Amino acid sequence: MTMRIMVVEDDALIALDIVSLLEDLGHEVVAEAADACTAWGLAEDDKPDLALVDIRLAKDTDGGKLARKLYEELGVRSLFVSGSITAEFREQMRGIEPVGFLGKPVTRRTLGDALRGLH
Repeated sequence: MTMRIMVVEDDALIALDIVSLLEDLGHEVVAEAADACTAWGLAEDDKPDLALVDIRLAKDTDGGKLARKLYEELGVRSLFVSGSITAEFREQMRGIEPVGFLGKPVTRRTLGDALRGLH
């Protein structure tokens, strides 16, 4: 089943790679954003099924805060994709039921494994 996914990543090349992987896995990327404010506006306009969220975003915005708002206000869960995932961050995010935490670089296999069973 195809999921409608929003990609929130401030590195354009990494975002392009993630979008390509998601499409290869049969999902639809409905929005892309480099910062939390833009991502929130896009999610409000057209609620995705899932958000792939980096922790440190453009314009000094926080992916964890974005993910919490997406979950609490729109019911959208997040899959964190970041090179800076700590045990403390995992604990802080536990209450919003994240789909998972992936380190960078993301591969087709790690992304596919993380998304399997969600649809």
